[in-house]
Amino acid sequence: MAFSATDAAFEGFRVVRRHPMALIFWSLFYAAIMVAAFAIMGPNLIGFVSATEQLEKSGATPTLEDFAPLFQMMGMLFAVLMPLSLIASAMIYAAISRSVLRPAESAFGYLRLGMDELRVLVVSVVLFLVFMALTIVMSGIIGMVIGMTVAAEMPALWLLVVLLVLAAIAVGIWLSVRLSLAIPITMAEQRIAIFDSFAFTRGRFWPLLGMALLAGVMSMVVGLLGSMVAMPLQMATGGGMMGLEGLEGESLQVILQAAWPAIAVWILINAVMSALQVAVVYAPFSAAYRDIKGGASD
Repeated sequence: MAFSATDAAFEGFRVVRRHPMALIFWSLFYAAIMVAAFAIMGPNLIGFVSATEQLEKSGATPTLEDFAPLFQMMGMLFAVLMPLSLIASAMIYAAISRSVLRPAESAFGYLRLGMDELRVLVVSVVLFLVFMALTIVMSGIIGMVIGMTVAAEMPALWLLVVLLVLAAIAVGIWLSVRLSLAIPITMAEQRIAIFDSFAFTRGRFWPLLGMALLAGVMSMVVGLLGSMVAMPLQMATGGGMMGLEGLEGESLQVILQAAWPAIAVWILINAVMSALQVAVVYAPFSAAYRDIKGGASD
């Protein structure tokens, strides 16, 4: 089968059409993750939202001391939610790849917790570290050049800074596309395969980039339509999550008793939208690998 970027870009919708129950399972999975996250960090999250709103309403120019409590709360949220997010992401990415590469394994909406998910988790962490290292290196170079530009008082050197920023963005995009098939390959071959993606994406950078952009646009359209549907439901429950500002400092039990309709609607809406958007964005890469692999063996 020849690889068609346009055809692959719509794979997420085809997955949902072929197996609608998968979307239900993925939505329930996201809802369970959100419930667990809210149960663990709900009061802290509400405090963060409230503190942010108060800072905006103060009208004064915020100082570093004003931001200190926000940074502390963000650190706590990150420390708890990051591991949960990585595990959940590995499970959903594996499920989406499985739905494309091994469609017969449709039980429980393709969701599993096994070696496939562990390998995907390892690949995801490695890719995260690679891009983190790239960001640190490029930021360091750009920061050094900015420092030299300021010290030398040569405005013409700012053109070099702009070129370096554009080069950093280009390198990031290039590397993202070249490594974009790492998870599908890992799922298909049931082994950790991170840099094998370079071989499969060689000579296909622009089609894969176009596929990713098209999938991203469709995901945004899904999000926009979902927001239009969600708005009246959120208004019917007291303005949605923004109505929780007055509950800062209360226990989780008090928060649930006072605002469970708003919380339930918010979780339901975001679970369905997240499940559909992640399918739209990630299924095309598994379809691209399947078609490239199939075309190579013909």
